[in-house]
Amino acid sequence: MKLIKALKILPVFFIILISACAGSSGDDTGKLDKHPIHDIKNRINQNSSLIETLEASGNISFDSPEQSGSGWFELRIRKPDTVFVKIEGPFGISIVNALIARDKFVYYNAQENKAITGPSTDINIGAILRIKITFDELINGFTGGFNLESSPDDSAGADSENQMYVIQSINEQGNQKFYVDPAVFTIQRYNFFDKNNSSVVEVYYSNYQEESAAGKIVNFPATIKINNPSKKQSVYVDYVNKQINKKDLSFRMKIPGSAKIIRWE
Repeated sequence: MKLIKALKILPVFFIILISACAGSSGDDTGKLDKHPIHDIKNRINQNSSLIETLEASGNISFDSPEQSGSGWFELRIRKPDTVFVKIEGPFGISIVNALIARDKFVYYNAQENKAITGPSTDINIGAILRIKITFDELINGFTGGFNLESSPDDSAGADSENQMYVIQSINEQGNQKFYVDPAVFTIQRYNFFDKNNSSVVEVYYSNYQEESAAGKIVNFPATIKINNPSKKQSVYVDYVNKQINKKDLSFRMKIPGSAKIIRWE
């Protein structure tokens, strides 16, 4: 009889235990205690400001209704104005090289022996990279570093969702939302919505690692995923090697004399 009573009580015990554990992680809405927006922005900006250049390589994969694939990439970034990326397929076969400055770009498709040059407009960058993204989003996206501007509302406490602080920046183009880890104040997700509140760009950051930069420790995301939901486009990056603030990065790109040159406006 004692065993039967114990078996009847056991489920009740587990229900109480589960309820207690669930209650300890916060309420069902994932709300956090209020924290001043200006302090969150300062912490993010301080971390981002430590990264001046980036030289990295690793695995990359991309997917869209038109095509998908994966390969090895090399990346060099100098803030705030230059990005170089090289993508290789299986057996080290060169696929594309792209040198993108703030005012102009050069894109070389080795498979087609074709080079495209033109101004670095959002449309042109989106066309060559196969995902809609601005130049600043490109640099910020691949370094995980954003410079959040101050606002009159920064003294207020930040909103929160799913146990992350949410910082918003609204302008005539739309609404930027930054989802911030409350423990170390790193950006876990960036989302841009247009004026119709449609999601245009989503960037997810994970696998943060501590790296040395400017004599200080910077939190750097080793895994990044960029989505364009409306066009069903995505790029996934996994950094294997990286060096922050290396001096004298080379941004030269050679185009074969036999390549077909196309100029975009």
